[in-house]
Amino acid sequence: MTMSSGTRSAWTPVVWPPDEAAAATLREWIEGDVEQDFYGLDLDFSRSDLSGGDLLETWLSRSRFTNTVLRDTTLVRTHLEEADFTGADLDGANLARAEGREAVFRNARLHGANLTASKFRHADFTGADLTAATFGDATFSNATFAGAKLTDVTADKVTLRAAVLDSAEVTGFTGSVIGPISVIYRGERTLLDDEDLEQWFAARGASVTRFHAERETRR
Repeated sequence: MTMSSGTRSAWTPVVWPPDEAAAATLREWIEGDVEQDFYGLDLDFSRSDLSGGDLLETWLSRSRFTNTVLRDTTLVRTHLEEADFTGADLDGANLARAEGREAVFRNARLHGANLTASKFRHADFTGADLTAATFGDATFSNATFAGAKLTDVTADKVTLRAAVLDSAEVTGFTGSVIGPISVIYRGERTLLDDEDLEQWFAARGASVTRFHAERETRR
C-alpha cells in the first residue's frame, strides 16, 4: 500500500468497531505516524469490517474479532495469542508468520488464507473453513480442527503434533506433515503417525507424506 510522507495509508475500515475503545485506538493509529506500532491488546473489534487493512506486525493478543470481516487483510507477523476470531471472515487473509497460540477460530472462514510459517499451538479451529489455505511450514501442535474443512489445503512440513482432526474434511489436502495426529480410531482417542497417518489421510481423499526432519538431516 502506498504511504504518504509521515502518515499511514488512506485505508480506513469499511465498518468501524462498535466498541468505542477499539474504534478510538484504531483511529489514533491510522491517523498517526507510519512508524507508530499498533497495540490493540485486549480490545473488542467484533462486528467490524477491516477488509484490506495492513495490520503487519501489530499486537492484537487477547482481542475479540467475533463475526468480524477481515477479507484480504494483512496479518503478517502479527501477535494473535488468545485472540478470538469466532465466526470471523478471513478469506484471502495473509497470516504468514503470525503468532497465535491459543487463538480461537471456531466456525471462521479462511478460504485461501496464507498461514505459511505461522504458529498456532493449542489454537481452536473447530468447524472452521480453511478451503485452499496454504500451510507451508506452519505449526499447529495440539490445535483442534474437529469438524473443520481442510479441503485442497497445501501443506509443506506442517507440524500437526497431537492436533485433533476428528471429522475434519481433508479431501484434496496435499503435502507433507509432521505427526502424530489425534483422531478417534475404532472408538478410542488415538495418535496416528508414519504409515498410519498417511493411510488415514489417503482414506479421506488426501495425499500426504509423513515428514521426518531427522531423516532430512542425515541426507
